[in-house]
Amino acid sequence: MKYSQFIIGFLIALARFLYKEDKDIVTTQYVHKSERVPYAFDGYKIVHVSDFHNARFGRLSKKLLEKIKEADGDVILITGDIIDRRTPNLKRSVNFINQVVKILPTYYVTGNHEAHYKRFARLEQIIDQSEMKNISEASARLYIGNEYIHLIGMEDLWFYGEEEDHLVTGRFESKLKERLEDKDDRLTLLMSHRPELINLYSKYPIDLVFSGHSHGGQIRLPFVKGLYAPHQGVLPKYTEGIHTKNGTSVVISRGLGNSRFPFRVFNHPEIVIVELKRDVHG
Repeated sequence: MKYSQFIIGFLIALARFLYKEDKDIVTTQYVHKSERVPYAFDGYKIVHVSDFHNARFGRLSKKLLEKIKEADGDVILITGDIIDRRTPNLKRSVNFINQVVKILPTYYVTGNHEAHYKRFARLEQIIDQSEMKNISEASARLYIGNEYIHLIGMEDLWFYGEEEDHLVTGRFESKLKERLEDKDDRLTLLMSHRPELINLYSKYPIDLVFSGHSHGGQIRLPFVKGLYAPHQGVLPKYTEGIHTKNGTSVVISRGLGNSRFPFRVFNHPEIVIVELKRDVHG
């Protein structure tokens, strides 16, 4: 009898632990300091959200929106996988879209799940009819008065071909180069779902890249950190934080939802805030 009670108690504790790991959203703050930050953008806050995966937060959905509001940002960037292609729930994604755009101006690019979501045309139509700005195939400028910075959007790699197609990365890079052709030498932000493409991004004059996709490595352990990430495999390098190469910094969100593996361990859902600061000393 005592043994069965122990098992039941352990299972209850485990369920509570996994629920808390999955639903307890944290906010991570970074500062990007550079002489390239315009004076008007000194203190500008970017709220970075990724990999919603039509997650079910239930009563905590209100808490998610409150945390985004509490960030007290200037703009929201959503870097893909707003839907999950394996267990799609369009209603949840649409509700999130309609709520988040009420908080701040919101920009969005696609992730790999949108590329294979059967009703993506419908999702795209809903986004286009909302106040969310889909720049997956476009670019924008963020203005404060007469000052501005560039915001470049990219579709996920899978929109350029299947994973097995060895030409897909070349097509993606060609489109990125094309988007960068028209910009002047202002601070440049890129929204692109996959952080593991850092070698490609860093070949170009891009200051900050906002990415997700890796889900924080799903299970995180001390010293080892993330155990697995899509398209990086076991013990991935790019799962969270900021990674810099050749002057290009990639900001990685651990994301909000899950996909194939339904749990997070020592890896809470994450909202990222990046504050731009002008470095007057260069």
